[in-house]
Amino acid sequence: MKNLAEKNLCTGCGACEAACPQNAITLKPDKEGFLYPTIDESLCNQCALCTKTCPVLNHTPANSGNACFGAHAKEDDIRLLGSSGGIFPLLALHVLQDGGAVFGAALSQDGSVTHMGIDHPDQLTKITKTKYVQSTLSGVWESIRNLLEKGHTVLFCGTPCQSEGLRSYLEKEYDNLLLLDLICYGVTSPGIWQSYIQFLENRYGQKLHNFFFRDKCRQDNGHSVKIQFQDKELSYSIYKDPYLHSYFRNINIRPSCYQCRHCQISRNSDMTLGDFWGIERVNPAFDDGMGNSLLICHTSKGRLLFDRIKMDTEWFPCTEADALQPRLKEPTKRPLLRQVYMGLYHWLPFSLWIRLFK
Repeated sequence: MKNLAEKNLCTGCGACEAACPQNAITLKPDKEGFLYPTIDESLCNQCALCTKTCPVLNHTPANSGNACFGAHAKEDDIRLLGSSGGIFPLLALHVLQDGGAVFGAALSQDGSVTHMGIDHPDQLTKITKTKYVQSTLSGVWESIRNLLEKGHTVLFCGTPCQSEGLRSYLEKEYDNLLLLDLICYGVTSPGIWQSYIQFLENRYGQKLHNFFFRDKCRQDNGHSVKIQFQDKELSYSIYKDPYLHSYFRNINIRPSCYQCRHCQISRNSDMTLGDFWGIERVNPAFDDGMGNSLLICHTSKGRLLFDRIKMDTEWFPCTEADALQPRLKEPTKRPLLRQVYMGLYHWLPFSLWIRLFK
């Protein structure tokens, strides 16, 4: 059996599972609800593709040279599709209108968060908006490679570790692949999220229809939550939501995130996208409460794609110093009491555990 990355370093990207020709690797949840690869030794043929594919074990230098911009979509309808400035929907629409495909994280009917591909603008709402849950990429790896081999343009949006996993899985560079990674605070436990959905459904006696982790209904830069049930809707500050409270206290974040090596301004992707925190200092006129995007282009492909949507945006160039924010300088810090809280999650009924964050 080949050795995979140490558990505390494994990002759960799933590249090893996708690369295994024997289907000997599956991702299974641990007691914290995070997915980790396990190997069925009876199926493993020692080919070592898993270790050759793992982006943690095979790190490549980041691209040099970054062009930084602040931007938001001109049209309010497009801007409202995104959690920050609506730049991802614009990028996605451009690729879709040219006959390409876009892959991003979607909230499924059962509440799980999985990556999916779309090929028509009508499907765009499925993969927009922030999801504070680690998504799975099971089933999409081969689809992306098949599309690329057939000459289709593919825009992939995900966390930096997912972007790295895809690059490593594909084994070669594709001119028709555009990698868009996110300024990531850290990914949260899918198991805890599923428990929270069940908690909400039990509390309100209805099935969850949709959950907006960052809603702009109050024009507060997306600092509101909106929850939709079958015939009930709730809206309140993100800081009053216990699930998000546990996230912003850095409790339910994957262990590897506390030592993430992607927390820098240079990345292996074509573009990096996130909220432009600090825009009130850099360009106060842009700070209208509806959110703004920070876009960092790392490659000529990334700059060309941004050039193609500029006419549909309000934008301004900025320096790397202007763009720097905490998650572009260092990883989220591991709290001293994380082990205590996650230990309690394993033993307490969830309805009691989640109340610790009220």
